[in-house]
Amino acid sequence: MHDQVTGSRGHAVPRHVWVCQTGRWHERCPGLILEWRRTADRWEALVVWASGGGVRSWELAHGWVRAEHVRPRD
Repeated sequence: MHDQVTGSRGHAVPRHVWVCQTGRWHERCPGLILEWRRTADRWEALVVWASGGGVRSWELAHGWVRAEHVRPRD
């Protein structure tokens, strides 16, 4: 398995990433990649992420996210 964000190979510890499913990266959420998989036409990451803060209460979500919606943390 090749980590598309970090470049590492094999099963490694979860990696901190930014998750953005809207395409507006200023609205990104902190997350952890747990696993990668290859579908017929793309890579997807199994990610756990938190959204909210400020006036919104925090919510946790998880799921398979397309690789283009995941970026390494700065």
